[in-house]
Amino acid sequence: MTVAYLEYVPDYLPETNQDRLVELTIESESVPAPLEINDYLIRHWCETLEDGNPLYLDEAYARERGHDARVAPFGSIMTAFTMQFRWPWPPSEGEPQRHIHYEVKELLDLPIGIISNIEVETGVRARVGDRISVSQRLVSISPWKKTRVGEGHFWVMERYYRNQDRELVITEKMDAFGYGRGEVELPAEGGGGWSPAVEEVLQGEKNGYSVPEYRTLAWADVSEGQELPELRMPITFSRCVYLASATRDFSPQHSNSKYAQERSRTRDVFVNTPFNLGMVDRYLIDWAGPEAEIKKIRVSMRGNVCAGDDMIITGRVTKRYEQDGERLVDVEVIIATEEGPVTPCSATVALA
Repeated sequence: MTVAYLEYVPDYLPETNQDRLVELTIESESVPAPLEINDYLIRHWCETLEDGNPLYLDEAYARERGHDARVAPFGSIMTAFTMQFRWPWPPSEGEPQRHIHYEVKELLDLPIGIISNIEVETGVRARVGDRISVSQRLVSISPWKKTRVGEGHFWVMERYYRNQDRELVITEKMDAFGYGRGEVELPAEGGGGWSPAVEEVLQGEKNGYSVPEYRTLAWADVSEGQELPELRMPITFSRCVYLASATRDFSPQHSNSKYAQERSRTRDVFVNTPFNLGMVDRYLIDWAGPEAEIKKIRVSMRGNVCAGDDMIITGRVTKRYEQDGERLVDVEVIIATEEGPVTPCSATVALA
C-alpha cells in the first residue's frame, strides 16, 4: 500500500493545504481520455511538425513492423490524445481530471507556474484505436527559492499514461517552479475548463521541406563523436497556431502575442513542450530511420523559441554501447535560435 509522504511541506500554509499536498503524493485514479487515438489527429500532428515517419502515416508499413495499426507519436499522447475538452462545460460524464500542476499552484498560492524540465520514458507503443488513461502524483516540493524570474517553490510531478490493457505507454516526470505571489491578479473563477489561463483569454515555407527518403541506420555505422545533420525549422506565428491545434494546448502564451508579452514576459508567442519533444523525435528519426526506437528523451527548457525565430536543431553521438541485448546510442541534442542555444536535450536510441 502506498503511503502519503512528503519530505518537505511548507509549514506556513494552512493545515488543510498541507494535508492535501501530502495526499497528492498517492497516485491518483487512472482516468480515461475523452477520445481514442485516431488517424485525423495523428495526421494533423504530422502536418504541423512536417514529420513523415511512415509508422505514423502508413498503415501497411506499421503492420510490416509488427504493429496492429498506425503508431501515435509519443509527444502527441501527452496532449492531443489525453487533454480533456474545455467545452461544453460541464462535460456530460462528470468533471474531468485536471493536471496536478494546477492544484499544486493553488495549494501553494503561487499564480504563475512554469515547467523547467520534463523527462519521458517510453513503454509499449500507442496505436490507432487505443484509449489512454492517465494517473498522476506529486513527488516533492522544495523549500522557498529565489530565482531570476521570482521567488517561490519548485515541485516535481509524475504522470503515467496507460492503454486500455493497463500497459504503460509513457512515464512523464516534470519539474515546475511557481512564483508571483502578490504580484499577479488572478482571474475570477467561472466558465469551467481545464486551464484558468485559457478561460481568461477566451473571455476577452522557408526550409523547402520535403519528406525524406528514409533509410535504416545501422548501429555499426555510428561512431562516438559523430555529428548529426542540422535541422532548421522556421517558427512563424501561423506555425504556433498550428501547434496549439495539433497538441490541443490552447494556453494563450502559445497563440496570443499580447498575453505572451505581458504575462509570460517573452518577445512573442513561443512553442510548447510537446512541440519540442516532437521536433527532437522527428530529428532523431530523420537521422536514424523509422526502424530506430527512441528509448528516452530529456528536454530542459532554458529559454524559448518564439514566433519569428528559426528553430535550429543539432546533435552529436556521445556514446555507443550494447545493453540488455539492445544496440544503443546516446545523443546530445541542442535546440537553438539565431541567438544561441535555448533547450539542451539528450536521448537514447536503439538501432538495428
